[in-house]
Amino acid sequence: MKKETCLKEIQKRLPEGIILEDETPFEFTDDEFISILSWIKFFNGHYKEHGKEKHPNVTFPIISKRLRLDFGLYRFPSDTEINRGKHVVYLSQNGKLLDGTIKKNITIKELINTWHL
Repeated sequence: MKKETCLKEIQKRLPEGIILEDETPFEFTDDEFISILSWIKFFNGHYKEHGKEKHPNVTFPIISKRLRLDFGLYRFPSDTEINRGKHVVYLSQNGKLLDGTIKKNITIKELINTWHL
């Protein structure tokens, strides 16, 4: 499935008022796409109960070695120009760390240590 189609399918499943921001430069595998949909289902259950009042118990679900979801900022309106005022869930590269640096060829051990898995 093309990335554009995957992103539309993911967005359709998010609660109204929450948008998906894809920060990745690559196509998703079928396994990654299915895993993303599973985590969105988890998020929807959390959102139904808590809305924007509380973070989910899992803030950064790891989809694959190269991909993660980021539920960390959905509660607050974005202050970035492109999404200003919107509530956003991000798809990010695992090599892109919270401080903005990007690690190339991240190992499984680094991934486990970085995300305390």
